[in-house]
Formats: sequence, C-alpha cells, structure tokens
Amino acid sequence: MARTRSRSGGPTGATARAAGPIERANLGHTTTGHVPWLSWARIVAIVGVVTIHVYSHLTLEWGTVTARQWHFGTFLQAASRFSVPLFLMVSGAVLLRPRPGERLRDFYRRRASRVAIPLVVWTCGYLVFDAWTHGRPITPYLFVQGFLWGKPYYHLYFLYVVAGLYLVTPFLRTFVAAADRRMVLAATVCLLGLSSLDKIQHFYMGGGGFNAFSYFVPFLGYYLAGYVVATTRLPWPRRTVALGAAAVFVGTTVTVHVGTWWMFGALGVQHGRILYDYHAPTIVVASIAMAFFLRAVFGDHDLGTATVPARPGTAQPDTARPASSAAGRPWWVTPRVRRYADLTFGVFLLHPLPLELLVRRDQPEFASPYVDIAFHLGVIVALVVGCAVVTFVLRQVPVLRRLV
Repeated sequence: MARTRSRSGGPTGATARAAGPIERANLGHTTTGHVPWLSWARIVAIVGVVTIHVYSHLTLEWGTVTARQWHFGTFLQAASRFSVPLFLMVSGAVLLRPRPGERLRDFYRRRASRVAIPLVVWTCGYLVFDAWTHGRPITPYLFVQGFLWGKPYYHLYFLYVVAGLYLVTPFLRTFVAAADRRMVLAATVCLLGLSSLDKIQHFYMGGGGFNAFSYFVPFLGYYLAGYVVATTRLPWPRRTVALGAAAVFVGTTVTVHVGTWWMFGALGVQHGRILYDYHAPTIVVASIAMAFFLRAVFGDHDLGTATVPARPGTAQPDTARPASSAAGRPWWVTPRVRRYADLTFGVFLLHPLPLELLVRRDQPEFASPYVDIAFHLGVIVALVVGCAVVTFVLRQVPVLRRLV
C-alpha cells in the first residue's frame, strides 16, 4: 500500500516501495547489535531441548509408570516442543535480512567457521561415544554412515539442518528482498503446510526419510517464519500481543497433551505421537506463538542504545531521547543476556553426555511419583547450569572455543 509523506516525516510511496519489505515492516525502528527477544528465545529454547531429552523416556513408558508421572512428563514434553523450531526461527530472523554489501564467499566463510568445525568434531565424537556405550566396533564405515545419514546421535541432526539452511540462505535472502510481504508470508505458510503433510504421510504410511543432504528441507518453513515474525509490525500493544500469544501457546500445549493421551489409548505408543512432531500443525502454531510472545515481552531493542519504537502509522519515535540510561535499564534487555545466550550452543552439544553417563545408565527409581518428578526437574536444572559452566570454561581456550 502506497504511503505519502506527511508532516511527521513519513516516507513517500516511492521510498517505501524502493526500501523493500524489510524496511517497510520496520519503519521507525533502529537496528542494534543486540535484540533482547532473540537472546531470550535461545535461552528458553535450550531449556526446552533439555526438558525434552530428560522426559522423553517417561512419555514412552505409557502404562508402566504412574498416571501422575506420565501426565506431568507428557505435559512438559508438549510445552517444550517449540524449542527446535524456535532455534531455527532465531536463525532465520538474523540471517535472512538482506545485506547488500556481503559477498557470497564471505558469508560462507563465516558460517563454515561456526558450523563446519563443530559438525565434524562432534559427529566423530558422538559416533565413538555411541559405539562405546553400546559395545559396537569402531570401523571406518561407522563414520561414513554417520556423516551421510546426518544423525550420528539423537540430537546432532540439528547441526545438519543448520548446515543445509546456511547453504541456501543467500538465495532465500534474494527472495525475501525481492518479494512483497504477501509472497513471503505465502511461501512460509506453503512450506510449513507441506512439511506437516509430509510428516503425517511418513508417520502413518512409512517410506521416505531424510539424510545429511535433506534434513534441512522440512525446516525451511520455520526458517522463513523467523524472518516473518521478526519483521512483522505488531498490530496491538505489546502487552496485548503477549497475552494473546500466551493464550494460543497454552491452548495448543493442552491440545497436544490431551490429544496425545487419547491417541496413546486408541492407537498405541507407536502411532499416538504425531501431535508431538516438530512439523505437526499444533507445534507449528505453538512455536510461532512462543516467538511472538517473547518478542512482545522482551522487545526488539537494547533499551540502552536504541530509540523507542515508532507509534503505529508513523516514522517518528514516541520520544526523541534514548529510551533508557545504562544505569536505569533492566538487566533482561542488556547485552549481558546475549552473553548467556551465547552459551546455549555448547549446552546443546554437551548435555547428552552427562545425561547418558550419569542418569540413563543407572536410572534411579522412586517409590513416590512426586519425588520422581522433583528428581527429573533437578536433572534439567543441573544439566543446563552445569553444561553452561563447562561451555563458559571451554570458550576461554582459543582452540576449544570453536567447538562450542
């Protein structure tokens, strides 16, 4: 829709069209190096990932654990399934913004240094770890198969997803820069819908499957969705958006939990887990709702270095002064949060090691379901905090810093 220049300094229609979809979606915002909601998204997502892995066995032990244990574990599972999609949406929000001055060679060089080294080292490490814990021989074929399948350990497929998305990022940038808003949104909906239908077909009819070269394809929709969420002008006040997104998230979480309960009873464990899948419509909605919730709560800018966002329909900020002084700003929107968020990659890579060695190999049993619930919650906290501390230490060593 064409815009005319007003006395408040709004852009002309020609200027808005020339600016491209990103600028049109962010009129009145000043981009800074730190975006609070993206940092918090990474922190919340890693807690969700660890929760999924800690509680996964309880969900599958339908009929062998108490109802309280199963329902508590299943509800936390349902409430945490947004985590992997949210990580990918954060990447899309950051990397899909067009950068005209960046050469293709420079982009791939930077991304390779961030992903290729961890992918190779941790793939080899976890292949050896898995063979050792299961008493299998370590052979050259083990490594060839592990790299080509793209899932050397249950969580490392994520690195292959990220690597694939990075490969196609420059081409997606060209698309989002040239396409109008409706086209980008339509492409996002189309990709998410196709991935949902594909997963449902695979789940109930078999066939298909992914490998190192194709794991990223079903996640393209989430990657684009991150860009859409980050560049959408919030239509209502942030508090209203936060409450609405929270209501949607809680509603989908309850739907997944109750639906899974019913499907486990009707279809059994093997065929009753479809609502948990990252590409299920319920998880798609929950993931996008969580992204909007975090953006509404924590905002787009470090309040100490950015001006207050513009009022809807204008290009003028609500105030001409900086939003907050460094001394008065709340800590949760300062760059300090980003330092915590930077530890999440290491937590993701490391946490299966203590989980398998210290918990799974000698899983304790408790007479009281409440003690069992408390134990699992304690494991989540210990894994997140402990692996974050180890990651912080490793990042102080130049040679090891590239691994986490």
